[in-house]
Amino acid sequence: QATSDGPAVHSQCNGDMSDEGHASGSAENEQVAAMAQIQQLMESQKTLAKLTATCFTACVPNAGTTLASSQQLCLWRCAQRYMETQHFVQKYCDDKLQSGSWKLPTADA
Repeated sequence: QATSDGPAVHSQCNGDMSDEGHASGSAENEQVAAMAQIQQLMESQKTLAKLTATCFTACVPNAGTTLASSQQLCLWRCAQRYMETQHFVQKYCDDKLQSGSWKLPTADA
């Protein structure tokens, strides 16, 4: 960590502020990365909520204080299928976008 601050600190001590924009850009990059991480966390939470609602509805018709082993197994299998399907669809879409088969809509459209 000390080495990443080294050039900016050194240039400021010498009166050379040419790296000041770089430091500002670095802070901006960190902020963008933090926002992306928060967005990814929110997407994960939404996926988990959808998975829970979908699988619980399918596997537990009447909720009680405990789950029967068949309900636990159903939930496990449902969650696995759900995540595998999500992964497959995401990969399929990414592949289509990368190959140019699909185009993202633009603001002009």
